[in-house]
Amino acid sequence: MQNSERQRSEPARRRGRFIVLDGVDGCGKSTQALLLVASLARGAAHAPLHLREPGSTALGEALRELVLGRGRDLDPGVELLLFAAARRQMLREIVAPALREGRDVVCERFHPSTFAYQAIAGGLGEREVLDLLAAWAGEPAPQLVILIEVSPEIAARRRSQPLDRIEDKGLEFQRRVAGGYRRYAELVPATVVVAGDGGEGEIAARIAAEVARVP
Repeated sequence: MQNSERQRSEPARRRGRFIVLDGVDGCGKSTQALLLVASLARGAAHAPLHLREPGSTALGEALRELVLGRGRDLDPGVELLLFAAARRQMLREIVAPALREGRDVVCERFHPSTFAYQAIAGGLGEREVLDLLAAWAGEPAPQLVILIEVSPEIAARRRSQPLDRIEDKGLEFQRRVAGGYRRYAELVPATVVVAGDGGEGEIAARIAAEVARVP
């Protein structure tokens, strides 16, 4: 069989889907990411990946400790650059190869967090942040970004106590962050907002309905 005939006879490998779950601290994204990954794994030819951001690579985990660890006073612009560096490494080292292999990727946090925390809550320019992320951590891009919307007050009760330097900034800061997520959904295509109230199963069903629309 000639190569061209063999290529026509073999089914094209399905490219993986890149899905992001994001939202304020305490919105339930970690729980929902676990549920989504388990759902995607059923019947899948390749096991999906569950990533967190910043993190998931050696560089990302080191930068996570640097940015989130207590005892440091980092300018929002410095935070932006460190998050972008961690994200670029994750995209190139893990996400791009996984998608080529046909593996779905579910990532906790991505560009919406940087926009909400560093641009809106941190005072950096909206376009400045979006342009930098697109230029330096823009490929591969998620096919779907799901923002789990929960009021900052409810999210704070779920967390019970701050876990890192950014969570230490308090409820008013988290309110600005929540507004940042809403603004991101207005500006960026392929972003949907799902209600984060109700039981875990109810929220998972809302997320699954959005994921099902991604080819």
